[in-house]
Amino acid sequence: MIRSAALLFAAAVMLVPVHAQAQEGRWAHRVVGYNQDGTARYARVYCRSDGTCYRHRPRRHVRYYRTPTRVDSYERRAAVEEDRGLCRDIRRAVGDQHLSVEGAKKAANDAWAGTVRFHMGEKYMDLGNAQHIVYTCSRSSIKEGGVTTLGQSLNRCEIEAQPCRPPRQQEATEK
Repeated sequence: MIRSAALLFAAAVMLVPVHAQAQEGRWAHRVVGYNQDGTARYARVYCRSDGTCYRHRPRRHVRYYRTPTRVDSYERRAAVEEDRGLCRDIRRAVGDQHLSVEGAKKAANDAWAGTVRFHMGEKYMDLGNAQHIVYTCSRSSIKEGGVTTLGQSLNRCEIEAQPCRPPRQQEATEK
């Protein structure tokens, strides 16, 4: 029984082709060029039995650098921002009602300055430094007793502006 199993195994081994015998070639190191200093540059090539050789292309491994990028110079980009002043987000405020549109705009300006002063500080509350100023004025829907007479209407304005800090001023000695 063991002898028949061994014979069967030997027959199976003899019938199965071996891949190493099917390939007729070899790996070799050959000169593929020369470096700048004149030394020979070698590469691993696979040569078939008919004389044709193919260059071995190794896989390229990606290197991940974990060190931060080195900065050798610095360019100051804040100079443009300092010239026009630093601006913050747009703020809206609604003023008190007034008999005229001009008075309603003044009330809206005061309300806007108070809101900006509370949230951002006194540097930003000047409306002369603000950008993108938009007024929206309309008739007021609230009528207080005794204030209005026939034919008069109250106005209320909303102001929307981007508060900016005034630009820094250099002293005459620094210029």
